[in-house]
Amino acid sequence: MVSPLFMLVSLAVGSGILGSLFLIIAISVDAWEYVTFRMDILSQYTNNSSMKYSVDLATSENDFSKFTENETTFVNGSELIRLKNFFLFTTYTGIWRTCDILSDNSRYRLETLIGGTMKRCYVYVSEYDEEGNNYSDQMKGIGGMQNSASSCIIVSLINLAAAAILGTFSIVQRQVSACMVTGVLYGMAGLFCAFGLTIFHTKIYYEKYQCFSFSVEKLPSPVCDARVVEVGWAISIAWAAIVVCIIGFTLWVFATRTLRIIISKTML
Repeated sequence: MVSPLFMLVSLAVGSGILGSLFLIIAISVDAWEYVTFRMDILSQYTNNSSMKYSVDLATSENDFSKFTENETTFVNGSELIRLKNFFLFTTYTGIWRTCDILSDNSRYRLETLIGGTMKRCYVYVSEYDEEGNNYSDQMKGIGGMQNSASSCIIVSLINLAAAAILGTFSIVQRQVSACMVTGVLYGMAGLFCAFGLTIFHTKIYYEKYQCFSFSVEKLPSPVCDARVVEVGWAISIAWAAIVVCIIGFTLWVFATRTLRIIISKTML
């Protein structure tokens, strides 16, 4: 007959491995968020320069749309019209970076229009500088929440790695205290992962309902109406990792109590 301690330890180890695997899969893909634009809404402003807004629509999903806002100001009694250009294209975001699906030809045309180079992916952790003077408040908000979520995930990964090492030691040496700490580490991993996901969901909320964007200029209302922000499948995997980590925490606590009872009986 299989001993209760062996069953508990096996389930605890399995839950730890499964939770770690789920989280590693989630952070390894850029499928946390998708941003697209509805062409049927943008098409209302196609080639109509007499209006406040005009747009050149993308010819494919790998192309970009050029949305222009005509901003009128008065300086010393003279009317000045300033054109603001917004380049709209599909992006997909992970916990570390945001990437686009532009073709090489579309990227070349876009770089010509903006007068600079443009990489396929923007890495928040290494490229975002919160002290940048040209950042809008919305851009700082998005960048700050993205990096905060990433920091929480990093702490969660550290806890999982430490739990794996300490858990192995506790099983080999039959150390009650190490077994308890292992459970706590899995609980902390789940907790910090939950913090990170909550922050990321908050970022998505502001993007979806408050029209926040990671751009220097605030998006015009027609662009906000046309933008579609969707939650990616990797977030579900990350939430599953949290559930498994909590289960692992519970199992390690029970394994600790069982190991303590067994050791106490052998000492009698």
